[in-house]
Amino acid sequence: MVIFYITGVLILVAIYIFIDHCRMKKISHERGEPNICEYARSFDFRNVDTKIIREVWSEIQLSLGNYNGRPFPVKADDTFDSIYKMDPDDLDDIYWSVADRLGIDTENPEGNPYFNQIRSVRDLVMFLNHQPRIKKYNKVL
Repeated sequence: MVIFYITGVLILVAIYIFIDHCRMKKISHERGEPNICEYARSFDFRNVDTKIIREVWSEIQLSLGNYNGRPFPVKADDTFDSIYKMDPDDLDDIYWSVADRLGIDTENPEGNPYFNQIRSVRDLVMFLNHQPRIKKYNKVL
């Protein structure tokens, strides 16, 4: 009897994954080719580090995978919960990866005005932009 329940749950999970994949594929198809220029223009590049803008875009595309034979076209106002259905742990992985790559200090995030307010790609970029840089990275760059 337990095997039937486990099998039923596994079938439901597989159906959910398939439906979500089709949903993301449809969004990707409607948006067309990924366009980093359009994405980047949605930020005030005079006040936001363009390296952060680019790295967040790349890391999210890597995390989401390919649809229709190309990376998912990320938009700045995409929400992690409703559009991407992304697990908070995956969002943490994106944050840590970009912070490590660009030498962004991850200590004391509570002082950041965007702390606990990351809902969209734009929020993540702004959060990372408001974090201090690690001094040893600043000398190398």
